[in-house]
Amino acid sequence: MPPSTPFDTAILGGGPAGCSAASWLAQLGHRVLMVERQPRLCASLEPLRFAQGWLLGEPAQALSALGQRYADHITAQPGIDARTGCSAASLDWHQGIWQLRLDEGETVQARSLLVATGLRPRHPAPFFPAGTHGRVLDAITLTARRDTLPPGRILLLGGGDNAVENALHLRARGHQVTIWSRSEWIGQAQFIRAMEQDAAIARRPATALPRGVEATAEGVQVESPQFGIEHFDHLAVLLGYEPEPSAWELAAGERRFVEDEARGLFLAGDASQRHHPCVQTALGDGADAAKRIQAFLATGPRHAPELRNEQQVIHISGLRFGAKLGILDFEREGPQPIQVDAAINLGPQALVSRDSDIGHVLDYRRIRQIIIDECTAEHTDLLEALVAKLGKRLMKLPGVIGVRVKVHKLEIFPDCEVAISAEVGAW
Repeated sequence: MPPSTPFDTAILGGGPAGCSAASWLAQLGHRVLMVERQPRLCASLEPLRFAQGWLLGEPAQALSALGQRYADHITAQPGIDARTGCSAASLDWHQGIWQLRLDEGETVQARSLLVATGLRPRHPAPFFPAGTHGRVLDAITLTARRDTLPPGRILLLGGGDNAVENALHLRARGHQVTIWSRSEWIGQAQFIRAMEQDAAIARRPATALPRGVEATAEGVQVESPQFGIEHFDHLAVLLGYEPEPSAWELAAGERRFVEDEARGLFLAGDASQRHHPCVQTALGDGADAAKRIQAFLATGPRHAPELRNEQQVIHISGLRFGAKLGILDFEREGPQPIQVDAAINLGPQALVSRDSDIGHVLDYRRIRQIIIDECTAEHTDLLEALVAKLGKRLMKLPGVIGVRVKVHKLEIFPDCEVAISAEVGAW
């Protein structure tokens, strides 16, 4: 294809969402370029060779087998140019066309751009010290190694499906398992019931996470006020995922992860954070993205003014709960009541009037839970530090450009309340 002839869509990411969008767009008659940094499509599913029970119509199916079928489908489908083993080195938008320079040196053009680069495990700095010696694992490395790890003492940090399911799996393979969550268990009820029925699994729900981790070639040392210094053979940090940012930063210059239809910039799959991350929701989101791109390609960039809020702000007011906070002796004896007020600035937003648009907005339930989790995860000496921590965490949410937060200590004095507020970002 001559360089001057643009593709209709370039898709960055060859996972289930990218493949689903590519298939739909090709069947709608569009020419599609797919760029995948791994040597094969759906490579992230390849290590997942164990049977799954939640795939509708595919009982006891391994995700690795599904990934191979998705890749074979795309490879055989006309209208899709799949480039594996390469990535975009730069992305520029000019006069309605995206210019993609691939790391192999080729420059291609596309009328629209879809980012479907998925998620990466969160790596909180305190739990990933330098020189981990292969003893500290994230969700990906644990999945790849869990069937070959020699039985030993293993600590899992996290309380969701991934952590609870791995606790059961590793226990069945002869490991001494400790699972430690800063909140109550949030995994599937069937996993939680099975875990609670196994007395050999040490469970630490709703407990502040360790302060420090030190890894050596022999094992992992973990320190906490509750349990002192402990030693494990391996530590698995299963504290969720975040959108893989590299392609988005090239396209948008920041980590806001908000679609820009004026430039034909779209999101799909786990990177969009619209659904619970799994293969089936990624497939559906890829199809949904393809329909939005189809509409964009049919009409071109929107030049007519769009009704927008000048500024949209989410308010959480009067949120009260107990937090481990303060430097006084009595404040260290247990949680004390606090109140948190927060305002989350999303900047200019399109006015929506349909319930179906809920998938494209920031869920205030998520904001509430983040505030509670951050304030109860561990003891914080200074109110100023807690306010700063809340501001930084809320600024990481997709689309947020500014945060105002105020924390009240409700019972520190008998005749008054004490509160500290902070403002970060744009207002």
